[in-house]
Amino acid sequence: MRATLAPLSFAILCALPLALLSAVPDAAAESRKARPTRVAEAKKTDAKKADAKATDAKATDAKATDAKDKPGDAKKADAKKADAKKADAKAKPAEPAPAPRAPGPDDAQATAVLGKLAAAPDTAARKAAIDELAKLAPTAIEALGAWVLRPHETEQTDRRKVLAEIKAAVPDKTGKFVTPQRQTGKEAKADDEVDWLKALLELDPAMAGVGEVISDVAAIRALSATKDLRAAALIFDIAFGEDSIIYRDECGRYIRKMETYSVPALTRESAAAKDPDRRRYATWQLERMDRQDPLKALAAAAGDERLTIGILDAFRAVRLREAVHAVWTKVSADSPAVRAAARAAWMDYITGPPPPPAPRKKLQLPGGKLTKKEKPLWLTYRELADNELRQASNELLQTSYELTDETNLDDKPETNKVEKIDLPAVTKQLFDHFDGERAKKEGAQWAAAKAKADAGDVPAAVAMLDQLIATNPERTEHAEMAAVYARFAKQLEDKQQWAEASAAYSKAHGLDPKAKDASARLAAHHYALGKALEAQGKDGGPDYRRAVALAPSYAQAQSAAERTTPGEGRPTWMLFAAIIAAAAAMGLFGAAMLRRRAA
Repeated sequence: MRATLAPLSFAILCALPLALLSAVPDAAAESRKARPTRVAEAKKTDAKKADAKATDAKATDAKATDAKDKPGDAKKADAKKADAKKADAKAKPAEPAPAPRAPGPDDAQATAVLGKLAAAPDTAARKAAIDELAKLAPTAIEALGAWVLRPHETEQTDRRKVLAEIKAAVPDKTGKFVTPQRQTGKEAKADDEVDWLKALLELDPAMAGVGEVISDVAAIRALSATKDLRAAALIFDIAFGEDSIIYRDECGRYIRKMETYSVPALTRESAAAKDPDRRRYATWQLERMDRQDPLKALAAAAGDERLTIGILDAFRAVRLREAVHAVWTKVSADSPAVRAAARAAWMDYITGPPPPPAPRKKLQLPGGKLTKKEKPLWLTYRELADNELRQASNELLQTSYELTDETNLDDKPETNKVEKIDLPAVTKQLFDHFDGERAKKEGAQWAAAKAKADAGDVPAAVAMLDQLIATNPERTEHAEMAAVYARFAKQLEDKQQWAEASAAYSKAHGLDPKAKDASARLAAHHYALGKALEAQGKDGGPDYRRAVALAPSYAQAQSAAERTTPGEGRPTWMLFAAIIAAAAAMGLFGAAMLRRRAA
């Protein structure tokens, strides 16, 4: 009896997994909990306070020295400085407030991975956790920053010892490094290529604090790799965190590795941070990347709309004086989003609170004499914007505005009296000019694309339309453009280029969703998408059924939907295989019974 039933048991065992595979979903992954943390070391030391007081005292002495142009002018200097301070209080942009924390979808999972990394017993487990963290980083940016800034379980002294083991450059509690010797270009490049993580992973896993240091460094690196504008700001905060200051050298290295993506955060810090150390550090990082020049920063962001807008928004937030010309170069950009960001920044330059006046001083003339009158040492951003408008208006609108520059060495009064202009009014005239010229250019592009389509060269017409729509999605010829895309989609469908046909039908529907045949175009998009999915070995059924719902008389879609509908057409391969296996099992069972009767 056992020998007779063996084939039957084997067949049933083969059939059951196939049937289960077609119906049972995957189990959900088990969640993890982050390790609890405890309170870190105490507040800043008295030495840091003493340094701060000394710095304030030096600043006060410097201000007093600057005020001494002549002994008899002390009162005038004090009055001028008081006025300047009042103007500065009104006009200087406030330090950017930290954005409210927006939890990422993978925050909890990333925190759990970091906890696992800190507690990992060996190098292999840590490397696996680091790889997992890199995948989660783009959707857990805030969690990564919060992890490094958290109160640590191990004392900072122990973590400093860990970094000393790998000969890392670590600042003292005030943020000062041991003064290094002047580096050559080759040495500076080698310093940027130092790999803390590799050295840390080679240390004894049981060493006190090594797990937390590795998890912190991995989080900094993961933040940098995201190339996210917010990530750069978090890394900068880590460099100045009371308990994370020991990672400042690594933070600077990975801020630079972000290249232009760190420019918005560094610009805000260099111009608006209240802490002079933060301002100096941000300026130094910009200089090392050669991105302190606003024109160079924007040039490096070319082709990346999000980054360009981020840089323009940073210029706007701090009203960077040196960026006036750079912002003006983008007020007529092809990208509507970039153009809008540049124009918003420009309007802040010319209509926002007036800037603080530049300090004035008698300037030295050739031969050693001084100017009769005190001159400003530089032009404010409002004055630079004024000159930018005058020059552009003279070139484009054939006006004859004189440029103004009080910093010139000429003492003649007639050269200092320049007619004032209405900055918003002149700006509007120039914006209207730019928009009019763009409209002419786009009109010519549309006429050329339409001519190509009328001549039967639909692919060339579509290529021209793609460029036109990218620069100005608000064109009024949407219905005519949609018709061209629909013709192109039909040509692609006839060639069975299903993915391209699906995209073209989608554009046709998106451009004119209220057209008479809009539903038919959308149905054709879903039908072509279903065919493209089937060509890739995937299930196109849902798109076929969507096409039928949109256009019930669509015969091709109806046929494809019936063919792929479970229970109505051909079954899926897993279910089909399960049925075959079950039939084989019944056959074996029947054969076994016949043998038994014969016996």
